[in-house]
Amino acid sequence: MTYAYDGFISYRQQEPDKTWVRRKFLPALEALGVRVFVDFRDFRLGAPLVTEMARGVEESRYTIAVLSEAYLDSHFTELENVLAEHLGLEHGQARLLMVDREPVTPRLGMRARLRLDMTSDETFSEGVARLAETLLASD
Repeated sequence: MTYAYDGFISYRQQEPDKTWVRRKFLPALEALGVRVFVDFRDFRLGAPLVTEMARGVEESRYTIAVLSEAYLDSHFTELENVLAEHLGLEHGQARLLMVDREPVTPRLGMRARLRLDMTSDETFSEGVARLAETLLASD
């Protein structure tokens, strides 16, 4: 299957997650050649939010969940995760990748998968490189 994007970034659109994604995480991924779908740039103005969330998940090979306590408290981000997990089941392929932005204890289904630890600046470059390698790998 061909996707328009390598990854859709699912994050909580509040500080500090918002600034970290927009100013650090997104530019680092794109500098490594990753085609990224992100809400503030790629959601169509005037379109229903839930429709755009589903489009981001469907048009991207992976959904990248940027985990924080605020993220785990959001019903919108939970919907993005459920959509990605459901498509993964339909296609027989893991579609949800998780990045720990801060130490968190996610729900059981998320704890059952390996997550990328990016809780400190010291692990950022290595983490982005590893994530990009996964996002860009051929099936």
